[in-house]
Amino acid sequence: MILFLALIFFPSADSLAVFENTKTNVLILFADDLGSGDLGMHGGVSRTPNIDRLASEGVELTRYYGYPFCSPSRAALLTGQMPRRFGIAYALGAREPGLPAGLSTLPRTLQATGYQTWLVGKWHLGTASPPLQSGFNHFYGFEGPEIDYFAHTNRRGEVDWQRNGETVNEKGYSTFLIANEAIRLIDERDTKSPFYLQVAFNAPHFPLSAPESYLDKYKSLSKGNALRAAVVDAFDEAVGRILRAIETHGLSENTLVLFISDNGADQTGRNIPFRGGKGSVYEGGIRLPCFMRLPGKLPPGTRSHQACSAQDLYPTLASAVGVSLDENLKMDGKDRWGALLDVNAPKREPFVIAGSDMAIFDGDWKLIQSMDGRLFLFNLNEDPHEQNNVWAQNAEVGERLKKTLAEMTTDFPNLSQRRGPAPRSQRPGR
Repeated sequence: MILFLALIFFPSADSLAVFENTKTNVLILFADDLGSGDLGMHGGVSRTPNIDRLASEGVELTRYYGYPFCSPSRAALLTGQMPRRFGIAYALGAREPGLPAGLSTLPRTLQATGYQTWLVGKWHLGTASPPLQSGFNHFYGFEGPEIDYFAHTNRRGEVDWQRNGETVNEKGYSTFLIANEAIRLIDERDTKSPFYLQVAFNAPHFPLSAPESYLDKYKSLSKGNALRAAVVDAFDEAVGRILRAIETHGLSENTLVLFISDNGADQTGRNIPFRGGKGSVYEGGIRLPCFMRLPGKLPPGTRSHQACSAQDLYPTLASAVGVSLDENLKMDGKDRWGALLDVNAPKREPFVIAGSDMAIFDGDWKLIQSMDGRLFLFNLNEDPHEQNNVWAQNAEVGERLKKTLAEMTTDFPNLSQRRGPAPRSQRPGR
């Protein structure tokens, strides 16, 4: 009897760990330059069974919007703000300051409530506030725009591969090394605390490279198509390994998994059926693959047509795991968690995706204002491929959105000069 009472009032260490960690874990799987049409489920030539399965087990956000380039999308996710506020509109150079120090970030907010916070893979948000100063307990990966997949070197031929500030010289394919580190962190985690794990792959970003065994799968394709297909295939395998680690530890029911891309594909990929690609605020550049899975909360195999932007992710994920945000926190993003749970939720109020060119969305309406002042109005319900500028027929709508855009961006700093690569052609995506 005494032993029985002891087990009730003095649980074992293992049972205590399970009891104490009741918070939801967060796993973000971040692709780099992956277009919607690159996925097998959307008609892509690559085999992507793991990503396709993840989509079938959760909710597909059919109107998720990132930014035209890598850095702004990552800044919007971390801060919940439009990155033009910090002057981030393009892909940052390796030595630019980028994200200002001292900002509220999603990992910093979760860290303050007891989360273990880890970034594995790509940073690409400058030097002013590196990962360990932006809310991450642990960083493994690279800081710049891209690396060689095998040599882990940047454009200058320097090794850009580290663990918590210390350069790491190791052999291996970056996609698989990133997956290895993510799995190691899951395996060795403190089981008494929840975790936020952001896995930011460099695949399928330039310069493309893949192991021979993956290239062999696509010998029937042209050399360029085979290379990209192999890179995406290997990326899918890495995603599958991480998801299996979650399952092995019995964490699937208590882990919110988010899969996103940072921007549309470049000319080597597929953004079909949308117009444009990387560098463009047409749909092909910013309307991206996005899936969320949380068993018991999000209905599997469903699609949400509610609009959601990259800056919405901070408040949405915080809401999903039950973390309250300071009401005085400056935030452009809106909590969309309720909209994912309720198909009848009100539509997202107007929001802006701002690179050098800017786009404002209000329901089915989309207004693009180019850097040189040209205006294009589209009704995405009637014209999802953005073939017809309907400003002339809907000038009142256009003027209203133009005014709202000006009000929402009034405090943006000027872009004195174009930085980063110039936008791609605005033709329909491949």
